[in-house]
Amino acid sequence: MNRWNVFSNHGHVLLFLARHPDARLRDVAANVGITERAVQKIVRDMQDSGVVRVTRVGRRNRYAIDGQ
Repeated sequence: MNRWNVFSNHGHVLLFLARHPDARLRDVAANVGITERAVQKIVRDMQDSGVVRVTRVGRRNRYAIDGQ
């Protein structure tokens, strides 16, 4: 039986970051089911479009979703 989903990978990453703002991209990739490289590209796309704000906290990143 095939599994399908309503959300795109961008949507999954966005939801995961909204729920887990301190998550590592490796953790996002593992939970969404895509590669870490794909997550990096998606986060960069969302950051460039102003949807996600990335703040450096020590050695980690914190992700904030900017509402419209």
